[in-house]
Amino acid sequence: MSIAVGIGSSKDLESFAAGAFAAEKALSQKGGGDVDIVFCFASVRFDHRQLIRGVRSIIPSAPVLGCSTAGEITSDGPDEKSVCVLAVSSKKLRTGIGLGRGVRENSRGAGQEMARDAVVKTRGGATRHCFMMFPDGLNGNGVDIIRGVQEVIGTSFPIVGGCAADDFLFRKTFQYYDESVYEDSVVGVLLSGDISVGIGARHGWHPLGKPRIVTEAQHNVIKMLDGKPAARIYEDYFGKRVADLRDEPMARMAVMYPLGLTIPQEEECIIRNALRVDKSGALICAGEVPIGAEIRVMLGSKESALKAAKKAAEVAFSAMRTAKAEIVFLFSSVSRKRLFGRMAAEEIKVTKQTFGEQTPVIGFYTYGEQAPLGAQIHLGQTFLHNETVVVCAIGE
Repeated sequence: MSIAVGIGSSKDLESFAAGAFAAEKALSQKGGGDVDIVFCFASVRFDHRQLIRGVRSIIPSAPVLGCSTAGEITSDGPDEKSVCVLAVSSKKLRTGIGLGRGVRENSRGAGQEMARDAVVKTRGGATRHCFMMFPDGLNGNGVDIIRGVQEVIGTSFPIVGGCAADDFLFRKTFQYYDESVYEDSVVGVLLSGDISVGIGARHGWHPLGKPRIVTEAQHNVIKMLDGKPAARIYEDYFGKRVADLRDEPMARMAVMYPLGLTIPQEEECIIRNALRVDKSGALICAGEVPIGAEIRVMLGSKESALKAAKKAAEVAFSAMRTAKAEIVFLFSSVSRKRLFGRMAAEEIKVTKQTFGEQTPVIGFYTYGEQAPLGAQIHLGQTFLHNETVVVCAIGE
């Protein structure tokens, strides 16, 4: 086995102890020895600096990468208020981690800075397979971060990952980079070497009614659809006045009824959550929406979302071809977690059924996801998603 992995988790109330216990368990499960990279995903309840100090007390020299979450995912299922740690060592996998600061003021520049940092730290000239990143999920323009990364590393391979979260509080997220903890930042890792990578992304939401055209928008704010205030699209379906929509948290409605952007020649739309409505009837979304885009209200269900998770896993599995997955990353929207409720474990179960029950799985619930769209990884076609599950398998 060229890629050795171990996963550990903890719900200890004391942050340092939780980090140390999870790291020790991960190292033990891996079989000890040297570690090439550590991934850490954790609830926002922790003192994050103490948490990372705890991880470092057990694995002192390997690069550390990760973020705060809205729920943690391991092979054992979904969890909350916990920390999970992945320890990886490999003679074939090569990694270089990067940090970009100031996402709020200059998302594109932060993406460029992170990518440059990662490229410099990647050993040798091995084949690059994907870039995995964890941006602040509450600040900046997620699409511009992707653009910044691609301006440095190109578009010949995909970007995957999930946006850092904070247990559905929507106040502040944290990013981990080596021994430090950051805010308003993006961290990532360039994965290269003699390995195989398979990626799948699906959501399972279906469009309702005819499309509307975005006639006025700015970044993540949809001002007009078909020349009318954007919130009218929800009035037409649900009979709610704009004033009522302002009073009712749109994020709750978006779990079941988000917006979908039509992508030519693709089976699924790109999902955009409408987070709130302003006084003019504009919709503030969790991601950029271009002028001229076709928009529909989307309808989701537990059944269709679970079928989508299975399809995402199958696409990632097929992309591995003859290679065996040694680790599967799962980045799932917090909206999916809320939609599934007590069924949240089913999304992880169908992933394990696809790759094999013994395949290690780790990830978290996100405020946005990054991945290519469709069964094929098209050049340059990495998108920012909402309400989507992203499966990324890595193996020999």
